[in-house]
Amino acid sequence: MKIEPSSNARVARFASARRVAACLVAVGLVALAALLGSAACRQPPAQAPSAPAADSLAAPRGEALRLATLNAEFLFDGQGSDGRVDFARSGDVEAARAYVRRVARLLGRLEADAIMLQEVENEDVLRRLAHTEPLAGMGYRAHFVQGTDRFTGQDVGLLARVPVAETGRTDRRASVGSSGEDYGVSKNLYARLRWQSTPLTLIGVHFLARPDDASREAKREAQAEVIRRLVAREQRAGRVPVVLGDFNDFDAATPDVAGSQPITDVLQTVKRAGPGPADNLQSVMPRVARDQRYTAFYDRDEDDTVDGSGELSALDHLLVSPALLPHLKRVRYVHGHDPVQGPDHFPVVATFAPGDASAAPRPAPRE
Repeated sequence: MKIEPSSNARVARFASARRVAACLVAVGLVALAALLGSAACRQPPAQAPSAPAADSLAAPRGEALRLATLNAEFLFDGQGSDGRVDFARSGDVEAARAYVRRVARLLGRLEADAIMLQEVENEDVLRRLAHTEPLAGMGYRAHFVQGTDRFTGQDVGLLARVPVAETGRTDRRASVGSSGEDYGVSKNLYARLRWQSTPLTLIGVHFLARPDDASREAKREAQAEVIRRLVAREQRAGRVPVVLGDFNDFDAATPDVAGSQPITDVLQTVKRAGPGPADNLQSVMPRVARDQRYTAFYDRDEDDTVDGSGELSALDHLLVSPALLPHLKRVRYVHGHDPVQGPDHFPVVATFAPGDASAAPRPAPRE
């Protein structure tokens, strides 16, 4: 794997030529350190999500790569067939357009280079999202491959402002336990690109819902096996995979804010990609403090409010190849919007930077 170091940042201009240069540099550095420290420490509380300052998610300059994933909760156009699932904006064109604008504002704050989105209706609505402010001025292109979910009408789509060489999907299937049945991943997308001369494959997934439903356990595990095989294939081809999206399952290795435990081995299966432990993918979630580990809201009592951590959990994950993990510099679970108004999931954002791998941050302390 070849990852080149980034260039040094240039020194800012002086405000006044009359001032002593040494004093300006000293004062500027102190102020900058205070500003950055304040932004980095800002963490919205789990029980009452609030929007961070507008510049707190600004992408680092240079040659960093920022990846994000979000379940956009029925990002549909409100026209024609909306599948066989009722949702708030079904058949309402104006409400659907307003919702696209809402999602665009949310994604614009992330300033990500590539955003994997779940619950997208079709390529047209994905393009409309890319051309909606503030995304319209950020250089995003829509990448979409038609899936096979005829019940919900949902698919996985990608917005990217970095060159994407190839997109596709896997239609492979895996055995469902010992039933003799097989099952596939109706909603998936992979995109191949390069970063710092390294070939990457982003694999977006949306697995079968209801993580606590035992009747769906074996089918979701079959879906995990399908994606594990895809990851292994990409590794054998010399590419570096990243799996991201809505797994609809919990990670037994890293407890979320509610201490949720899976009834499946979905996460473990996808992580176990290659022939040995050195090839295993790793979750970015340990880099986040325990009280921030939630990506989804489920209104159990249907009162249209977030009633503490009991209605929050981590169903969306970003799994990183060991070759890329040392360059992981920052992870944010972004809780800056009201999930009651939608989307009912929160973005997961990971920033990678070239340079000395030894500078990678350590995991957040376990409680």
